Amino acid sequence: MKVTDEILNEWSFRCHDGIVNLNDPKKLRILKEILDENGISLNEAIDSDAVTFEDFVLSKYAVEGQNINGLQNLYNAINNNPQKEDLFNIIKSNQGKSLTPGNISLSDIDRELFNLVMQFTTVTNGEPSELWFAILFKGMAEGGVGGKGSKLKKSNIVSDVSVGNEQVSLKNYTQIDKLDFGTLPKTELLDLKKLLTIYSIISGIELNASLTRNSINNLFNEISTGEFQQDLQEYLTDIKNSPNKIQQRIYTAIKQLLPEDNVNEIVNGFISLINNAIEIKVTKVNWWGIMVGGKKDIQNLYLIPSEDVTNKLSSSNKQLNPAVTQIKGQNLFVDGEVLLFNKKPKSLDEDYYEED
Repeated sequence: MKVTDEILNEWSFRCHDGIVNLNDPKKLRILKEILDENGISLNEAIDSDAVTFEDFVLSKYAVEGQNINGLQNLYNAINNNPQKEDLFNIIKSNQGKSLTPGNISLSDIDRELFNLVMQFTTVTNGEPSELWFAILFKGMAEGGVGGKGSKLKKSNIVSDVSVGNEQVSLKNYTQIDKLDFGTLPKTELLDLKKLLTIYSIISGIELNASLTRNSINNLFNEISTGEFQQDLQEYLTDIKNSPNKIQQRIYTAIKQLLPEDNVNEIVNGFISLINNAIEIKVTKVNWWGIMVGGKKDIQNLYLIPSEDVTNKLSSSNKQLNPAVTQIKGQNLFVDGEVLLFNKKPKSLDEDYYEED
């Protein structure tokens, strides 16, 4: 590949110290930008050696500051693979899969690439599957830096992969029945748990520690009864102007869920709070990707727009949505078969759902 004097001069000009260096990933990115602007591609060189391969992958499929280790080992594994030409072509190609809802069609070579990426690479504060997804969809693995080029804690990551302007959150499981959708928003979660605790105490319905769907729905059933709501209305009347600070706090907390002082709407207030917490969590990204197969052999990849996830997890009719299995700790757990295939939920074995 010939590099003209004009391109070399432009490359030197854009480097902060004026020195060009093919072994510097940041400077290699600058060169790639210049070559792209001039319609010249570096793609054909990536299978020449492990260092060139590593620089190419980092510049094309990882946001600046993201660490992906083991790329030279991945190069060696691909180079010794009988399907190496097809594997290198996937990585070199500028044509990727489209973000479309449903079960994404995966070829044997897609699955082989997944196997190799999972075996030989690691992604800081993330998972190698993020790199695999970035390669297939021509996106950028964000992992621990969230696309901002700075060191962020994992809890602050919004998306795992960006594809153009679209943000994707990925989940990788060996089974599809129980999906961890991650941490719910802190403020909404604290409000929800505080109110659930108060109503559990005053109703006498015990909630289990991991807040399974059954235990929450049992509470909803109790506080929906006319007897409970009459007792609650009388209790609120009694404590409304109480000088007792504990009663004042209970009154204030309960009133959060009573639109226009209507005790009959108490469960709907809970439902609204839960739906809001889930919507805030889910819509931080544009897409959710569910990979089934685990750490080695991928079986299926499902993509769901965040709006669809929100709709499918929305609760109503004074019961928690069948797809929501529990709120354990700070995390939302979802029944994947209900979410993806609209199957009937299994009858909840609370011991099962409380397992890690």
